[in-house]
Amino acid sequence: MKKWLTSILLALSIALMIGNVLAQDAITEDPVAEDAAADDSSQDDATDDNAEEEAAEEEAPPEEDAPVEEEAPAEEEAPAEDEMTEEDAPEEEEATEEEATEEDAPAEEEATEEDAEEGDAAETDPSDVANEPLPDEYSCMFCHGDTETFFDDTENLLVTEKDLLQDIHWQKGLRCHDCHGGSPDLESFTEHRKDPSFNGLTVPGDVPEFCGRCHSDIEYMRKFRPSPRTDQLADYWTSGHGMLLKSDKENTDVATCVSCHGHHEIRAVDDLKSPVYPTRLAKTCATCHSDVEKMAGREYNGRPLGHDQFQLWQKSIHAKALLEDGDLSAPTCNDCHGNHGALPPEIGSVANACGTCHVKVAQLFAETRMKHRFEEVKLPGCATCHGHHEIRHPTDEMLGMDPEAVCTGCHQEGQYGAPLADEKVSQMREGLEELKQLIAVTTEKLDEAERLGMEIRKPRFQLRGAQDALTNARSLVHSFALEPMKEALDVGIEVGREVDKKADVALQAYTFRRVWLALSLVPILIVTGLLLLYIRKLPIPENGEG
Repeated sequence: MKKWLTSILLALSIALMIGNVLAQDAITEDPVAEDAAADDSSQDDATDDNAEEEAAEEEAPPEEDAPVEEEAPAEEEAPAEDEMTEEDAPEEEEATEEEATEEDAPAEEEATEEDAEEGDAAETDPSDVANEPLPDEYSCMFCHGDTETFFDDTENLLVTEKDLLQDIHWQKGLRCHDCHGGSPDLESFTEHRKDPSFNGLTVPGDVPEFCGRCHSDIEYMRKFRPSPRTDQLADYWTSGHGMLLKSDKENTDVATCVSCHGHHEIRAVDDLKSPVYPTRLAKTCATCHSDVEKMAGREYNGRPLGHDQFQLWQKSIHAKALLEDGDLSAPTCNDCHGNHGALPPEIGSVANACGTCHVKVAQLFAETRMKHRFEEVKLPGCATCHGHHEIRHPTDEMLGMDPEAVCTGCHQEGQYGAPLADEKVSQMREGLEELKQLIAVTTEKLDEAERLGMEIRKPRFQLRGAQDALTNARSLVHSFALEPMKEALDVGIEVGREVDKKADVALQAYTFRRVWLALSLVPILIVTGLLLLYIRKLPIPENGEG
């Protein structure tokens, strides 16, 4: 009986060992498992190194305590009061005064040095200069800060010191008379109309030159910034605003410096509350360009300017990226139209304006015959397909001859080579859809393998190559050439298929492990049952037997 039972146990053990070896071979053949094992090994090594370093730090002997200064020898015992003479008393008083003086001297020197440092800081801190209160005899605030002098129709001339605290000029230490001239002292004050040194602003046409006196002076502006821009005034006179103001300097509807930057609370351009900060600029432009009455009848090169640009831009992908996602690199009005030299882009320069950000696409489009065809029929490159201000997120559905596709806008039946365009875009669209479907299926497999506990980090990272190839192929649509786009799609499909195989291997490995786990349980249960039967057949020792 014992020999028979030993033979069965030996056979089951051999079968169990063979099964484990086969399972181990399957795991070894799995490239995903090999990569995971290598990663885990490197992580374990790093963990061991860290543990050794921590153990070394714990075992290191504590630093020796700083040597304790030896106690000063005790002073000699003072003589008894009855032994003290009258001569000793004055000497003790003089010694006490000298010791107090020596102890107080360093403290006084430290206090003096701290006061001096605080004084130097106060002299060099520009915020202290900006917040320094104006003298009582400052002539400008004597009149323009009085609410009883300027109100109702003249309230625009009321300027208090509080209004100027956030002004960048005020913060740099400039005061009213630095811009407006005149005498800041009440004693020497002269009425503005009789003071030749006063710089008055009587019409809107005076504003650009008023600001340009400083902002066009390179030597003066270098006092505040090492590399300042001083071409704003020159740019302004080339803009649509500047050209209109030249023809009529009293036109109050024309935008000048103060229309965008403000009057007396002129904030730095990088100030979050500045009206020209990227997230606020479009709304500042809309102050005029969304005014129906102000924009009525206005044209540029024979084309009406309209008044709905801001409303359309708010629906665009650019506005979403800037206002919702917080991407300050996303374009707003000035990125396409310019800052001080603002003008609508001409038909031939629209692609260049878009190409400032979309560099690759602009290069592809510039090398095609389509660019010249667009210019011949007076179509603005990028805007013809993507729109002007309401630029939506591009989709693959835009490519094709379907009614919702943009190609049908020009390639209508019988026009501009419609049959050839239909054949080419159909192949482009099919390639895009094939790669998209492959990426979607492979992603689902990787997600399932990850859910089952399999290691798929490297395959998931490799799948990004297929996604990059898809993005590249979409960009190559702007070359209007099938071959370059087909090459990019082939690269993505090859990567996608390779990752798809690895995803299948991971899923198969999971299934294989489950099967062998179940098979391993069978001999274990059999052995357990036999052991129980063998134990039950053993004789029960009687009382008193060992």
